[in-house]
Amino acid sequence: MTKLVAWVKTELPMITGLVQAALALGVSIGGLNTTQAGWIEGAAAALLAAIVAIGTRPLQIAAITGAIQAIGVVLVAYRVPHVTTGEISAVNAFVAATLALMVRSHVSPVASQPAPVAPVASTAGTAAAQL
Repeated sequence: MTKLVAWVKTELPMITGLVQAALALGVSIGGLNTTQAGWIEGAAAALLAAIVAIGTRPLQIAAITGAIQAIGVVLVAYRVPHVTTGEISAVNAFVAATLALMVRSHVSPVASQPAPVAPVASTAGTAAAQL
């Protein structure tokens, strides 16, 4: 289990990109209209970008690329006429995969703080004092 947790921590951008692409696939076959698809995929992109930004350093790279993706999905859903839900989802899946690869190569996982070590009391002085 600890290996799985360590893997998730080190591959966070790739995992969230995979989740975003899977969500885009689910939305594309879910029978939603373009407005609903745009909101769902945009909100998911923003939430997953926040998770990646919290879990990696420098956080600006993940935050900026996530914001671009979230805003882009919503703009496509609302500003481009005659766009289908499948097209929005296909573009979002491609962008999610591309940005995940870009973010992964430019960030590193947040290093966890080591547990504090309690000082060990020296017993050498007490034995000499007793003599």
